[in-house]
Formats: sequence, structure tokens, C-alpha cells
Amino acid sequence: MRIFRVPFDIKREEKIFGGYLSLRQVIYLMLSASSFLIFITAIPKIIKIALVSIICILFLLCAFLKISEQNFDKLLFYWLKYIFREKNFIYERCNKWE
Repeated sequence: MRIFRVPFDIKREEKIFGGYLSLRQVIYLMLSASSFLIFITAIPKIIKIALVSIICILFLLCAFLKISEQNFDKLLFYWLKYIFREKNFIYERCNKWE
């Protein structure tokens, strides 16, 4: 039996929706569109508009923005992990004159 090497590009996502969108992007687009369900709630319109716009912008950035070949959602998760991790601060006073 012959074995052939199959080229596999692990640096890029597979575009499976129309050749333009990956599964990750479609999920973020669906989450962005579902944020319009906030308009059903009984809160003031100004707050609804602000919440929907913030959520839509965040999910659209996660879907399409790349910063130096790194997706925004991955950078956002790294930032959140950094913010919420347990930090150990060791403070020792160094007195040179003693």
C-alpha cells in the first residue's frame, strides 16, 4: 500500500461556510445576532441600545479582527486569564545602609 503525504496548513482556519467564513466566525456572528433578544426585556431603551451595541461590537471583533496574525478572541481570553489569575507579590525591603 502506498502512503502519500497530505499537505495540512495548521496556521489558517478552514473556511467551510461558502469558502469565506470559518466555524468560529459563524458562531460569533450568531452570538452577535442573538444579542438583539435584549430588546425583548423590560429595561429602558437607552440601556438596551448600549448593551446590544457593546455586545455586537465585541463579538464582531472576536469574529474578524486579527492583531499580528493572532485572533482577537484568543488575545481577549489571554488578557482575561492574566487579569483573574492569582498573583503573588513578594515585597522585601532592601536597606543598603544597615
